[in-house]
Amino acid sequence: METQYAIINGTLTAINEAKLGIDDLSIVRGYAIFDYFKTINNIPIFWEDNLDRFFNSAKLMDLPIRFSREEIKNQILLLIEKNNIPHSGIKILLTGGYSQDGYTIADPNLIITQQFFIRDTIREKSGMKLYLFDFHRAFGTVKSIDYVMGIKALKVAREFGADDVLYFQNNLLSECPRANIFLVMPDDTVITPNTDVLFGITKKHILEMSKDIIRIEDRPVSIEDLKNAREAFITSTTKNITPVTSIVGLKEFELKDGSITQQLQDLLDKHTEAYIRSYKI
Repeated sequence: METQYAIINGTLTAINEAKLGIDDLSIVRGYAIFDYFKTINNIPIFWEDNLDRFFNSAKLMDLPIRFSREEIKNQILLLIEKNNIPHSGIKILLTGGYSQDGYTIADPNLIITQQFFIRDTIREKSGMKLYLFDFHRAFGTVKSIDYVMGIKALKVAREFGADDVLYFQNNLLSECPRANIFLVMPDDTVITPNTDVLFGITKKHILEMSKDIIRIEDRPVSIEDLKNAREAFITSTTKNITPVTSIVGLKEFELKDGSITQQLQDLLDKHTEAYIRSYKI
């Protein structure tokens, strides 16, 4: 098998030689941010948006970035060229650095990795079940590495026959641990929570591409809205648009009636294909 590479602080490094010291704040305190996008035929999909969010997360978490945006882009392109994994996921990770007292932010480490990624088109058609979980992420607008509750909650969700978790608190929906949630109401209006949640890149493009076709409201969404919805779907870089078949113990959705979800799935595929055709470095 050919050697695969990562980039650590600007240096191309073989995966089997990549290292991070145990005194980094990402390890001792879980303090780090990241972003993630996919490549299709070696083309980085919507990566400018991901870089916008990455730099914003770093700012919100007081993490200085030693490289410019263009330098990071060049590092990503080098990694794509060296690894030659046409269909992949690329993660950009910025840690709290090697802290002398184990608590104070130091000089952050920037790590860029690439992994194989295969789209799950079967799940995008068959859908998934969600389990309501009472929780709201701290720093909801930041893409941090803190997935402690997401991992714990997923274990509970699976015990109830669900595939993933949907967070709510004080009667308001927020998000899934790794996806945004959308509801289609009886009048065909689509609603999606906007209260202290991570603004997903797929969500961003859905709002943009459908604004002249489908009415979508980015606003607070309640449990009552969920009860009244006739369709539901989640969105993310890896899940694209995946329909929700049920909220375990609360609501069942008929996939055969998911006309709005299917319409948006088709729109997103065409939108992504157009992006690929028009892509320029």
